[in-house]
Amino acid sequence: MTYRLVVADIDGTLVTSRREITARVRRVVHEAQRRGVRVCLATGRTWRSGRRYIESLDADPPAILYNGGLIYDFAQDKVLYRRPMSKSQALRVIIALDAFPDLAAHFYVDDGIYVRWRTPLVEATARQDHILPEAVGDFRTILRGQPMKFRILGPRPRLLALLRRIRRADGRATYVFSARDSLEVLPPGSSKGAALRRMARLLRVPLRQVVAVGDELNDLTMIQVAGLGVAMGNAPRELRRVADYVAPSNDEDGLAHVIRRFVLQEAR
Repeated sequence: MTYRLVVADIDGTLVTSRREITARVRRVVHEAQRRGVRVCLATGRTWRSGRRYIESLDADPPAILYNGGLIYDFAQDKVLYRRPMSKSQALRVIIALDAFPDLAAHFYVDDGIYVRWRTPLVEATARQDHILPEAVGDFRTILRGQPMKFRILGPRPRLLALLRRIRRADGRATYVFSARDSLEVLPPGSSKGAALRRMARLLRVPLRQVVAVGDELNDLTMIQVAGLGVAMGNAPRELRRVADYVAPSNDEDGLAHVIRRFVLQEAR
């Protein structure tokens, strides 16, 4: 099979545990691009948060952002697809969060990130994302904008308790764990897999010629829809079990390994 499109996650896939893109990964990605293969990134991050990695790698447009809520052609500064959350759904999540003041809730509205209050966990996450969110106290005050998603950080048992409350209030809620301590609530039907299907149509690339690489459960859907779905060696067991191939970890240049084995070999 000749693969024409590689779509990779950022955190835990493209970058190491120190959030660096290694020289080997850059070299292999650029070789694939020279051979006509498009290499794009898919992330839960916003454009402002993911931009430094996209530009550092010199990745190809478009990018999948917000875990599938936005497809953005950064070369043309053009939104190709946006799936916001309804204000009524967002309000149901906000009401559920009222009972969990201990959790670090992030609310993504338009292109901004908001928190209820700043905590050590919020500050640590801001350093990782390279964006300091705005503390607003009550999320209801910013519902006038276009809600994109919630990301809630905290101990897994507390996140599961919150999720049960959200599901009781809204049976259509779409959710995913982007890490063990990170729950994301998305617009109904929003996922990286759904966005990848749309991206492939826009680029006129059959899904069978797409390689998708990820390391967390928010990557599951795109791994399932791609012609070749790859889980990183550092991925949880649930993801590795459904992948077509398990690569070395992100600290072992796993993405470079995948491109060399499956893409460059076929592109010759």
